[in-house]
Amino acid sequence: MKKVATAKEMRQIDTLATNTYGIKGLTLMENAGTGIVKTLQRRFYDFSSKQVLIFCGKGNNGGDGLVVARLLFNMKIHVTIFLLERRVNLKGDAAINAELAFKLDIDIIELGETNLHFLEHHLENCDLVIDALFGTGLTRPISGTYKQTIHKINQSKKHVTAIDIPSGLDSDTGMLMGDCIHADLTLVLALFKQSHLLFPAAELMGEIELIDIGIPPELVESEGLEIQVTEESDLRAWFPQRSADSHKGDYGHVLVIAGSKGKDGAAGLTSLAALRMGCGLVTLALPESCQKAFESHPLEVMTVPAPETDVGTFALSAKNILFKHSRGMSAVAIGPGLSTEPETVQLLRELLPIINCPLIIDADAVNALAQSPDTISQLKTEAILTPHPKEMSRIMGIETSKILEKRIEFARKFAHDHSVIIVLKGAATVISQPSGLTTINPTGNPGMATAGSGDILTGIIASLVAQGFSTPKAAIAGTYLHGLSGDIFAQKETQASLIAGDLLRTLPETMKRILH
Repeated sequence: MKKVATAKEMRQIDTLATNTYGIKGLTLMENAGTGIVKTLQRRFYDFSSKQVLIFCGKGNNGGDGLVVARLLFNMKIHVTIFLLERRVNLKGDAAINAELAFKLDIDIIELGETNLHFLEHHLENCDLVIDALFGTGLTRPISGTYKQTIHKINQSKKHVTAIDIPSGLDSDTGMLMGDCIHADLTLVLALFKQSHLLFPAAELMGEIELIDIGIPPELVESEGLEIQVTEESDLRAWFPQRSADSHKGDYGHVLVIAGSKGKDGAAGLTSLAALRMGCGLVTLALPESCQKAFESHPLEVMTVPAPETDVGTFALSAKNILFKHSRGMSAVAIGPGLSTEPETVQLLRELLPIINCPLIIDADAVNALAQSPDTISQLKTEAILTPHPKEMSRIMGIETSKILEKRIEFARKFAHDHSVIIVLKGAATVISQPSGLTTINPTGNPGMATAGSGDILTGIIASLVAQGFSTPKAAIAGTYLHGLSGDIFAQKETQASLIAGDLLRTLPETMKRILH
């Protein structure tokens, strides 16, 4: 897992690098500039012939840009620095690098209201723009000359490389504060920040690439950062080799409790996803009128009919049969297509606290918990809840807009307060554990905003739990694989045409990529 830092944590790490490890700020700045230039050389054909504009602010981000300018100048590349502050007002490491650039006679233009009109001509004739205006410390919307400059850069449609983070963005929340750079490439310094991965900010990053600036790994580890991002390599180590003499019982048995009249498709998707993900057995419990439709399809799923209400949902009298079938199961997935019919909600209030195997709680089962919050504290077993933001707003009693603004904060709080794992779906999905450790999932695309996609995720996670994954690993791996299946399909076809069944059909290819 790669660690993800807040702006405050990154400042602390920079300070410790200097005070504890003796790594000067100028050295880190030089390392950043060197890494940026090497990356640009690798990415751009005939880079030496490019005309480059570098926009620098007064802080360390501007200092990084000034180092890049000096290195490019020494490579005989035509580079112009636009400084949005008076050079004499710069301080610290940025001032030192500005002085070095000045002594080399690099073109430095101090940009202000009086000469802002020069900018359009320079933008028209350049090949590449490098954004080094603001780093991770910005906490308010930009204004004045900075705002006008960013507007002109965006209007120019030139290729923009942002250093660390596109200027104008809050690095912590993923939310937009106002005008900001729309980058084609963001070169992230040292550690990912939350807004590199959370939307809508992530959409303005373009491609992202991490640049090593020489901060010791042991320093990062010692800080105990509680946010991380999943990498494909993490998952490979989690899947054990299957024994040649194994049998279906070795890979777990999932009970899916799902469906209602008109919504039995959700139950089918969850069940098939569990099987496709590799568990040995799946039993699907449905209201009895729905069960008839599943007697012969899907052929691989066993079914259990349960008493139902007049409107075709699980009746309260289904409690005993459902509890009986949960005994001895490896995992229970509950919620897809259940409905929130009052009698069914009452069934869930009574059933969930008596189930003894791990629970994956989704959809209408989450909505039922919102109507009876005390039920969560009565659970006897490990539980994974998979709400989307609106469902999360119901169980927390907080507006959906606020959930979206601080998705990590609210997911962590709920997971901690209720000792459950939260998979807060969306762009990007975050997985929070009771300990506070939170994982941002980098896979998935807008095409997955389609009916049944969440039901597939529930089945995948339940299957991994049944196969012996710990609940945190099942939630992290399941979310990654679910999103990767959507990405693989979208690359071959289109996002717009993706439906939930495509995720099922693509899952074998996804697993082949992970396991080989």
